[in-house]
Amino acid sequence: MPSYRVAIDVHGVVPGYAPEDLLPRAEELLAVGHRVEDRSVELVRGQPQIHLRFLVTGSHDAAEDDEAEGAVRTLVVSLAPVASLGRWTLRRGPGGHWRTIRSGDSRDGVEEHVVDF
Repeated sequence: MPSYRVAIDVHGVVPGYAPEDLLPRAEELLAVGHRVEDRSVELVRGQPQIHLRFLVTGSHDAAEDDEAEGAVRTLVVSLAPVASLGRWTLRRGPGGHWRTIRSGDSRDGVEEHVVDF
């Protein structure tokens, strides 16, 4: 099963929603269709980000990448009512070498920016 990592910039949460509840909620939403292997909150150049590592059912690279991207898009849309999100980056594993395959920005309607490598 291919492994993916997503990093999503978090600019804030709506009043009445606790920031510490965002990561467990993100994991819960992603776990509906995928096995979540790890989660964390990190500061990258002063920007808070949620990070989730998850598995996609194996088939072939293009279909796996599309499924992972679809999961990320659904996650970002599902979190929008409670959080102000920014850029997201989707990376494919394995292990110590994670290559960026897709990115987008929730403020632009989750627009895709395909990365050529």
